[in-house]
Amino acid sequence: MSIDIDTLEPTEREQWDDYVEQSPMGTFFHRYDVLEVIERHASAELHPLVGYKGQEPVGIFPVFEIRKGGVSTAFSPPPGLGLPFLGPAHLNENKLKRRKLEQRRKRFVDGCLEWIDEVSGPRYTRICTSVTYDDPRPFSWNDYDTRPLHTYLLDLDRDEEQLKRSFSKSLRRYLDPDDSDRFSIEEGGTDAIGFIHEQIRSRYEAQGRRYRVPLEFLTDLFESLPDGRVRPYVADVDGERASGIIVFEGQSTIYYSEGGGKPDVEYPINDLLHWRIIRDAKDRGVETYDLHGADSPRICEYKSKFNPDLGTYYELENGTPLMNVVSNLYQKYR
Repeated sequence: MSIDIDTLEPTEREQWDDYVEQSPMGTFFHRYDVLEVIERHASAELHPLVGYKGQEPVGIFPVFEIRKGGVSTAFSPPPGLGLPFLGPAHLNENKLKRRKLEQRRKRFVDGCLEWIDEVSGPRYTRICTSVTYDDPRPFSWNDYDTRPLHTYLLDLDRDEEQLKRSFSKSLRRYLDPDDSDRFSIEEGGTDAIGFIHEQIRSRYEAQGRRYRVPLEFLTDLFESLPDGRVRPYVADVDGERASGIIVFEGQSTIYYSEGGGKPDVEYPINDLLHWRIIRDAKDRGVETYDLHGADSPRICEYKSKFNPDLGTYYELENGTPLMNVVSNLYQKYR
């Protein structure tokens, strides 16, 4: 039986979110309310694709179409918003043997790509899968260039002391400071997001670079999503704001978004920020902290101190030679 591809309407958002929760590949970024905020700030049109085998849903695939100058492009996720991944997520695979599993996945991806070509006709397409999407071959078989990317995944489903002991010695020594009265860490709101965003923007500017994630996107996420989905943490040292980190919270995973750059003060405040985030998440029953940033040697040097597992996800690209410039611009400005 073939896979039929359809789109869900905004009125069917609860059904979409049920599919996200059912899929082991569903993430915070797949939720419909998150997709709506992305659509508003990406100057894009959202196509929430769903594949059905008969009446059974077999996968979801949110795709954003961007048209400029009469040229159509397709993204999942779209550029310019600092989003790490999105892409397809499969459903109802528990009882499938390998042959049936691969047949169904290939037909779903083939159907989605055919739908995208027929409806949007993109000259360039770029997709980043979630970490749990472990088989990019259906895209390779459709002439997509495939490149592995990496993130760090910290298992939080352990006793707090056991978790701390797994960290490097150079990190552990900072987590119980004798002068704890020098700092405080609080979870804030839009004001905290503004502080973190400005701190990052200033760091980029000092390096001759431009930080392109819009502040309005981050505050819209905070204000539009249910409480606790976007968590900005801000730390004070000696009574002055020193650093901050924004995390997104999904069903069982929190995702580092941004922040935690080198502070002006000589104090291990970023170590303490991450430790507070980890302990709070554990208290809420979160199982994994996606630390992101495992493809930069400089960032790896720091985040590997938490002794995380290495996770792999995939960048998938397809385009005509004339659209190579689009790919180059995307890599520069994403």
